[in-house]
Amino acid sequence: MRLGARRLVCMRAARSTAPRAVASTSARVDRRRRVRARASSTDDAVDIEREWRATSYDLSKRWPLINKLYDLEVRRAGLDPARYRLGWHGAKSYVGITYLYDDDRTGEARGDVFVSKYLALDPEFANAVGCVRHELAHALAGPTSVDHGVEFLHACETLDVPAAWREEKTGAFYSRPATQLMWAKCDAEEMLRGKSDVLPELLFERNVWDAPVNGDRTVFKDDESGVMLDAFEMYDLVRAEEEANAR
Repeated sequence: MRLGARRLVCMRAARSTAPRAVASTSARVDRRRRVRARASSTDDAVDIEREWRATSYDLSKRWPLINKLYDLEVRRAGLDPARYRLGWHGAKSYVGITYLYDDDRTGEARGDVFVSKYLALDPEFANAVGCVRHELAHALAGPTSVDHGVEFLHACETLDVPAAWREEKTGAFYSRPATQLMWAKCDAEEMLRGKSDVLPELLFERNVWDAPVNGDRTVFKDDESGVMLDAFEMYDLVRAEEEANAR
């Protein structure tokens, strides 16, 4: 993806802070809002699941579906989609990870959620739902939920996180030989095809954060205007320019 003639400098900024309570989010959401959100999202979830089952192991179709699911769930959780964004990682050793921090510019609580590309390939839609809700439960409960303790479990209850996804590790994703063979097959096919543009490079976990603990967050500076953009804002800008050029 290109940005026309703009000259941008990549740098690291916004060091993540030590775990602490996030005042702007709460794990205890009003029950009435929860019921309304659940009712309004049911049909959309059914549609996404239907598409999921029809796409098999195709990242070009599954990545957009993961984004649809995330958009649905982040709104269902009562979180601001502009402050809680979705990216990806390529690991098999963990399924999802969430970075919670305060925006240096506004002081607002924010979160970057990253899910494994292998989750997008999963045959079970329930695993995609479970992982996304697990990570958003961290966003609701705040940075102290890293221990998966009481506040995290309150958030899981609020979001109806499946039981298999309420702990730090889940057997719902691993211990499936047939699925692991599928991962290996997809890896081999990807290697033969060469580098793919299906998954946006800007939203790759290590291109956004350089480390999961006390890490630095990547930002881009426009030399002409001095405007600072994070990786997600940069991605939005690139997408907007590509769509404008395609018209």
